[in-house]
Amino acid sequence: MMVIQKALFLLSFTTLVSSVFGAASSDYQLKADPEGQFPRLGACPDPHACIFPPDVSQFLPGSYFDLRVELHAYDEDASKPTPPPIDEFKTAVRRGNGKWVDIDRFFDLSTPPLEHWDFNWTNSIDALYSDEHKPINVAVSSRIYRKLKFDEPGTYDVRVQYSPKQSYTVRYDVVEPKRPKKKAKNVILFISDGGNTGMITATRAIARKHTSGKFHNLLSFEDFDNLGMIITNSVDSLTTDSANSASAYSTGHKSSVNALGVYCDSSEDPFDDPKVETITELIRRRQPKKAIGIVTTANGADATPAAFVSHTRRRSTGAEIVDQIINGVSNWTDPVVPDVWLSGGAEYFTGKQTLNGKNYYDEFRKRGYTTVFNKKDLANYHDSDKLLGIFRKDNMDVWFERNIFVNNTIGNKAAPDMSGKDALGSDQPGLQDMTIKALETLKKRGGKDGFFLMSEAASVDKQLHVFDFPRAWAELIELDVTIQKTVEWLKKNGEYDDTLILFTADHAHSFDVWGTVDRERIKRENTDKGKRSTIGVYEHSGWTGFTDADGDGFPDDWAPRITLAAGTNNGPDHYEAWQMSTTGSRKPGTKDPVHGVVANIKDAAGNFGAGLKWNGNLPTDSSSGVHSMSDVYIYSNGPSSELFGKTYENWNLFFKITQAMDLQRPRNGEKPHHDHHHSHHRH
Repeated sequence: MMVIQKALFLLSFTTLVSSVFGAASSDYQLKADPEGQFPRLGACPDPHACIFPPDVSQFLPGSYFDLRVELHAYDEDASKPTPPPIDEFKTAVRRGNGKWVDIDRFFDLSTPPLEHWDFNWTNSIDALYSDEHKPINVAVSSRIYRKLKFDEPGTYDVRVQYSPKQSYTVRYDVVEPKRPKKKAKNVILFISDGGNTGMITATRAIARKHTSGKFHNLLSFEDFDNLGMIITNSVDSLTTDSANSASAYSTGHKSSVNALGVYCDSSEDPFDDPKVETITELIRRRQPKKAIGIVTTANGADATPAAFVSHTRRRSTGAEIVDQIINGVSNWTDPVVPDVWLSGGAEYFTGKQTLNGKNYYDEFRKRGYTTVFNKKDLANYHDSDKLLGIFRKDNMDVWFERNIFVNNTIGNKAAPDMSGKDALGSDQPGLQDMTIKALETLKKRGGKDGFFLMSEAASVDKQLHVFDFPRAWAELIELDVTIQKTVEWLKKNGEYDDTLILFTADHAHSFDVWGTVDRERIKRENTDKGKRSTIGVYEHSGWTGFTDADGDGFPDDWAPRITLAAGTNNGPDHYEAWQMSTTGSRKPGTKDPVHGVVANIKDAAGNFGAGLKWNGNLPTDSSSGVHSMSDVYIYSNGPSSELFGKTYENWNLFFKITQAMDLQRPRNGEKPHHDHHHSHHRH
């Protein structure tokens, strides 16, 4: 990268303005993402300029977005003073190959104030870990333009000129709205957080009967009409987290790790980043009578549910996320105010961790919500009011602790009233309970206008992180049963033919199965060779002992002698003996003050240090496994399901769903604005 020369900052403003609309710097050039593990700021290939949304972003006509321009002044020699900020820059917009127009005139708005801040850029591993390297200080000048939209389809360029010969241009595509062949009145999006094809393979092997190697039937979603693959990487990294991966589904825009509904700028404020409109906000504007539901087995402010209702740079801002569910973001679109919200996360609804100490149970009740706090009250709810169900502090307990090891929930002090009492596993509803109750309520509230429901099996991911494979399998089996019961409900209630059902994952883990293992023998073996000999591969990888005699979809015995030889290819040091932990989720790694994370000898599933020793391959501060870049599946069924076949990127799911719902065109009353230049929006 070139270093800004001091002379650049001495340019007269007159000289700068005279060059802004010159042909020499007007050509758009598609720039490749730069090499490096430590980018200055995501999706900023220019040495000094950043524009968000970034290059090659796509929009629906009339969808809202914020636009931020940042100029970065720095010296790559961190020992030298930081150059002064680049305050003299000009931003222009053009449609197609038309005339460049100052951004203020194009959108007919007042020039926003110039903002300044500094941030430290760690530009290499050396700078992160070496005492000889220091972070580079970057001086930022920025303007942000709020709540813009392009009403007309076509190509738009946005350019920032920051010296007579230096400019940076991004290109946006405002897509031509597409009508669906058959409109989906209802859409149900099932998300197996962190699932991958290996998990589906494992789940099928333990949850379905087979004879002569042939399965009697497949998993419920494997009967769907179409199957596609989704590419999962984020805007600035190969591996993604649940926040920006779910945001890609919700907004049609890739983002950065930990970000929800925003592109990440360099400021410290997690709430000033440029926003993009979510599908639920778009539904509220264009199909306002359609009912909206969010169901998750996670904390309600967790990344995936939050991606459908909130805008923040940091997914950890749980109190603000809960506030945004019903209050939205100031000077943005109307808040989503879902018709149904069922989750954990009580600490952000009542108690000391809520925003400004508010009791959000009361706040929701003031908005017309009925509140329920346990499985029994949820089952007994049959009205048509908006429904809020919060069933536990933090994430809800997993299927194992709700159905087998209920005693593990004694003493959790996780009651949803934050009283310090327990939230017993048997008192918490499962994903099936919540999803079917959501459907019942959404049908009443949406009526002929239909509904949109996102239902997440959150702990597939959470259990894969800690290598607790039986618990992860149970979470995915619960989702499989939920989908089966959902299809039955839709058919019974006359909604099946009008409902698009989608089943996918937001990202993958590197989980896979390579054979079977004898759990009893591996506990008896004392040598590494002996332990490894208990693993059967190829002709010795016979069937497991999982059976489902009662036909409920779940294995009757979760600890057969022969189980799956399964695992992931990334994680900390740990022991593996493929045992089932009866005392709660695994803890494969533990922190050592000298060596970082080391194998946890107290981990029951690793047979208390007597299992196979697996050497880690992650940085030594990682105590659990991480996500993988693998593509994930998407199964689709119902009207417009043909849109979801083939392979495409995660952001494209938004555009396919909005096409299926006929959300891409502005509704009556949402009229475009025009001036003598181009379509624009008055701020």
